[in-house]
Amino acid sequence: MSSIHTTTPDPGVADLATPHQNPAPVTATDRDDRRERDVKRIVVNVLRVLLPIAVLILWEFASGDPDEGALIDDFYVSKPSQIWEALTGWVEEGVLLEAIWSTVQAMMVGFALGAVLGIVVGIILGSSPVLSGIFRPFLVSLNSIPRLALVPLFILWFGFGLKMKVALVALIVFFLVFYATYEGVRDVEQRLLDVLKVMNASRLTLQMKVRVPSAMAWIIQGLQVSIPYALVAAVTAEIIGSNTGIGYLIQRSAGTFNTAGVFAGIVVLVLVSVVINALVTLLEKRLLRWKPRNLQSAR
Repeated sequence: MSSIHTTTPDPGVADLATPHQNPAPVTATDRDDRRERDVKRIVVNVLRVLLPIAVLILWEFASGDPDEGALIDDFYVSKPSQIWEALTGWVEEGVLLEAIWSTVQAMMVGFALGAVLGIVVGIILGSSPVLSGIFRPFLVSLNSIPRLALVPLFILWFGFGLKMKVALVALIVFFLVFYATYEGVRDVEQRLLDVLKVMNASRLTLQMKVRVPSAMAWIIQGLQVSIPYALVAAVTAEIIGSNTGIGYLIQRSAGTFNTAGVFAGIVVLVLVSVVINALVTLLEKRLLRWKPRNLQSAR
């Protein structure tokens, strides 16, 4: 009868116990499969480049004046060439870089403020059932308030400048990071805590050695999820009430029925979002290097 308990052998012991085997020889079938995968990868990469180009060309020639035979009225959808002219016009006017910096600055400051508060509060409440029982119902109630309903109050308190945008971004990021951190801290293995408690470890040691490392994957995931929301919050605040930023440029263009300007603002937002997501992915890989690759891919 086989034992119901299974143990994972130590890798070093397993290497010593198991004789080394020569790798299997590469067969013709393996080479064909590899060649097929390479061809598919090349086709996918080429289509990724050609598809946007085809859409832009089709958009350029399909839009225009309906009286001149265009399929779509460019008043509503503009044209890629007009969007490019709007972008270059903003560059010549000197407002594009200023707008990008204003939006990114509000996003970064608000993100940092909300993330720090979310992590600290999440660790505290996740580690203390008593404090969690007291404060969590209030946080749940506050989280149910629509964020946009608070914008008039933020404008009243902080004006139309950077502080109002930072407050809105921080509020949105806080709850996303808080819930991720809270669940991560509570998901820690009780067995590890019991072992350290038997060894008379302090509360600080329990936090720094067990709870925070255990919750790190949750925290990183919460930060990654909150990045797009932070950008959306900053742009929303600029559209509602601000005189700087990408959102302000979009609002200004919409106010003058400049469809190309609206699309130009959206293009800038997409580029900013792509750059930020790439930086977050790079940061995630560096911070989670200690985790096994299969666990990272399973997330």
